[in-house]
Amino acid sequence: MTMISELKELMLKTGIKESVVNEVNPTMPLAGRVMDSLAYSAFLVAVEERYGIKILDRYALKIKSLDDFMDFIKTQ
Repeated sequence: MTMISELKELMLKTGIKESVVNEVNPTMPLAGRVMDSLAYSAFLVAVEERYGIKILDRYALKIKSLDDFMDFIKTQ
């Protein structure tokens, strides 16, 4: 399973509809289009738990897409 697939699975677990998750382009901004602020926060927590990392607010503000999440995770 690719990391993008894992991130999409986490999106499903945080309550994002499968039809929406299936259409997500990894380069597309998530907040405001795919997720509202509450769903985005839940997704951040799920990512932190899954990968055993902490995403500080200053970094979270710069992470916009699944590709950004993947790049951040790989640098941790």
